[in-house]
Amino acid sequence: TQGKTPADQELIALFQQKDIPYLVAYNKSDLAAAPLLGENELAVSAVTREGIEELKERVARLTRSPSEGKRLVGDLLSPGDLVVLVTPIDSAAPKGRLILPQQQTIREILDFHGRAIVVQPDELPSTVKAFHDSIRLVITDSQAFSTVKDMVPEDVPLTSFSILFARYKGELEAFIEGANELKRLKEGDRVLISEGCTHHRQCNDIGTVKMPDWIRRFSRKTPEFSFTSGKGFPDDLSSFSLIVHCGACMLNPQEVSYRQQLAKTENIPMTNYGIAIAYMNGILRRVLSPFPELVKKVK
Repeated sequence: TQGKTPADQELIALFQQKDIPYLVAYNKSDLAAAPLLGENELAVSAVTREGIEELKERVARLTRSPSEGKRLVGDLLSPGDLVVLVTPIDSAAPKGRLILPQQQTIREILDFHGRAIVVQPDELPSTVKAFHDSIRLVITDSQAFSTVKDMVPEDVPLTSFSILFARYKGELEAFIEGANELKRLKEGDRVLISEGCTHHRQCNDIGTVKMPDWIRRFSRKTPEFSFTSGKGFPDDLSSFSLIVHCGACMLNPQEVSYRQQLAKTENIPMTNYGIAIAYMNGILRRVLSPFPELVKKVK
């Protein structure tokens, strides 16, 4: 009988602004007639079960993942294709296992009936020499770009786990455009480095140590860096000149989309670890070769 309150209206406006799917359910339709229903509204009764099945079906349709129908790497392969994965085992690697992006990539290669060879950087030259004519794609950890780029011939497509995840979970084109801002940084600009997980940071951590060093060296400026991890992404981004995000392997596509949309709304450029590293190494066009339609976005 109360209908939507001002607080409800405020929430709906926020959902619309951030392009978040929503549904308004008016309960107790057995006690009072529902108001005139809009497109995203329906009347239900928890007592008589009126509208409950429709509510379930409509909620299920709302919760479809933005990545539904998207592939991590499978759409780049044909059955029998050979993919070489470069996975450094160093002090940052977890003991006794591969990290999630590597696991998921291997699984999708197998799902699409491809073949995977997993090597460390030292074994890459001999692997390329032995299988050169058969290699469909080389996928590397982004931190190894500086060495791997010289080990892989120009005629062999090269990309990274981080770039594949940027495409799978977010808008790759927007991340590429964000990387172009690295050369436009000015002295004292604020740069947010954000990670989706809350791992134990080591002395040579990529987010808090390596990435700031690479950005200072590339831009020849001294930006002011801020760091977030896990769910701690700021609601107010207005003070930042650039956001550099991790590969987001621990975030779902909705969260990545939300963070990109928030940055877009505030007109703050946002890029991704793998794309930023490739850009600063001068090889972004090359590692986007599996996606030729996006190469022209690199400035």
